[in-house]
Amino acid sequence: MHFIHYGCKVNQYETNLLKENFESKGYEIVDSEVKADIYCVNTCSVTNMSDRKTRQIIRKLRKRNPKAIMVVLGCYAESLKENSKKIDADIIIGNNDKNKATDFIEEFLNKNKKTLYIEDISKEKRYRHQGVLKHGYEVRENIKIEDGCNNFCSYCIIPYVRGRVRSRNLTEIQKEAENLARNNVKEIVLVGIEVASYGQDLEDGLDLIDVIKKVSEVKGIERIRISSIEPRFLTVDNLKRLNNIEKFCPHFHISMQSGNNDVLKRMNRKYDKNLLIDVCKNIKKIFKDASISVDVIVGFPKETDNEFKDTINTIKKMNLMKLHVFKYSKRNFTVAAKMDGQVDGNVKKERSNTLLLLSEKYMHDYLSKYLNKRVSVLFESYNDGYLYGYTKNYIMVKVRGDENLCGTIQDVVLISLETEQMLGIIN
Repeated sequence: MHFIHYGCKVNQYETNLLKENFESKGYEIVDSEVKADIYCVNTCSVTNMSDRKTRQIIRKLRKRNPKAIMVVLGCYAESLKENSKKIDADIIIGNNDKNKATDFIEEFLNKNKKTLYIEDISKEKRYRHQGVLKHGYEVRENIKIEDGCNNFCSYCIIPYVRGRVRSRNLTEIQKEAENLARNNVKEIVLVGIEVASYGQDLEDGLDLIDVIKKVSEVKGIERIRISSIEPRFLTVDNLKRLNNIEKFCPHFHISMQSGNNDVLKRMNRKYDKNLLIDVCKNIKKIFKDASISVDVIVGFPKETDNEFKDTINTIKKMNLMKLHVFKYSKRNFTVAAKMDGQVDGNVKKERSNTLLLLSEKYMHDYLSKYLNKRVSVLFESYNDGYLYGYTKNYIMVKVRGDENLCGTIQDVVLISLETEQMLGIIN
């Protein structure tokens, strides 16, 4: 069987968990070049493009092997509850029941009947145990700590396909980290649909930083990162708590979305541009070598030229390393889909290109500050004579060296820039 996943790090994690589940039951996992008997497509639905990619890959896989069992799981699958004929799938599984995929496939093999397994995820109140990763596939691995989101941003379909915030048991998270450490994983990325919300549904007062502390106690884990983070979580107190955790990596990927107050209000984002600017200033004060990247949506309904210019002005005050730019995508069920003033596609493209050029400049400027400096790099991969890895503040580094150094942390002197990475020598 072959697995394909789209979208966020949560999907990547859940796909790895599925692979382990299937392997434990005797299934053989094959790569993309092999014609598989079963295809599992773990889907994303954050944009229209995500949905389109799913439909395209299913058509492609059907041509490759018309007799294969086609399993579609995840966020796009959730949206097919009332329209399952939209895609050519034998089994459609919602987010809540991904861990039962092996059972559903065996049931299909017995009955040969197309089936839909989608519950009302909005009624789910507790984190549903999906299993624990027993080994890692890479030097850096994700651990899912939370599911769901309560923010209901006006543009976002995710609360409707992932449900409300549900936090994972801390002991189970630690156990998974211990498993991965025993299998030579050196770095953990804590992921979730809205990781800053961890603990909101628990009665013991735990929060995301408690999870980071607990994972940092695991012997063999050298580094801990967090995925995209809500800016309101990054208070001065929380930043200081994070700074006291030696293994914490100071790269902050902030869910900014806009730098204009009126647009933020229409998005139902519960902060203003001044908070964004202050958060970035505080990060730079507390963390010596921190890097900051942000998500920005352009072309949100009614976004004027002046509002977009205001976003640019806000960005220029934030001292960023990189921008991740998304053109607004109209999604069913969301408030923004019904708003007047939908922005023309050409305008979205122009605004996106403007920010991408700005991002290139910020990346170049940020990397230039590290020329001839010594940094610690965790090497994750090897290709054609070169090792590739990252610094704690998420600079990608390329070094000519021995493949045996994969999975080790080495001191490297950075000697030149190569677009979005740096060339170094081990020292």
